[in-house]
Amino acid sequence: MLRNATGLVAALLISFGAAHAQTAAPAAGSPDGKALFASKTCVACHGRGGAKAIQMYPDLAGQEAKYMLEQMNDIAEGKRLSGPDARGYPRTQGMKDVMHLVTVEERKVIADYLSKEPAPKPRKLDPAPDEARLAQGKEAYVKGGCVTCHGAEGLKPLVGHPYLGGMKRDYLVLQMTEIRDGVRQSAKLKTMLPFAKKLDEAKIAVIADYLSQVERPAK
Repeated sequence: MLRNATGLVAALLISFGAAHAQTAAPAAGSPDGKALFASKTCVACHGRGGAKAIQMYPDLAGQEAKYMLEQMNDIAEGKRLSGPDARGYPRTQGMKDVMHLVTVEERKVIADYLSKEPAPKPRKLDPAPDEARLAQGKEAYVKGGCVTCHGAEGLKPLVGHPYLGGMKRDYLVLQMTEIRDGVRQSAKLKTMLPFAKKLDEAKIAVIADYLSQVERPAK
């Protein structure tokens, strides 16, 4: 009798364990962010894990998920515009051309995957800015009102706004300039325009130097 009871308990435990494992495991065929990021060619411009972007493209690793999803959707729908690259084509055109291959659900999965990847270390500048210039950049960032939406050091953004700390210097310069000049447009950017309009080239450059050297802590 005891042997039978022991066998029954063991069988129930095995059955429960199998059911639990089945529940915890991802459903067969469910999308995988890393695989989608590679197969949809995002990796070609933004690099492995979204942390080694080429040319003027941004590093996406560790970026705010809601913000990335909004940008993918805006680019796909032609709502996010950009200036021309060296060939004369809008910089977002290449991404727009492949967005028809990425469903809205897949975009969510990719954004979630990238948001959890470790952000890259700050890229060294040549010449390296000294402490005085970094302090000047920080002061311009705070006085310019950027901290309101992007947080101290660009590391505590409001939901739906990007992390700026640790982003590529040239990319930061480009985006601030295009927003200020009305080249990059969206409904959300209307709130940034009054602040951006006050930034001349010198202020944009010093803010970008400062933010690009901020190290984003591991999540």
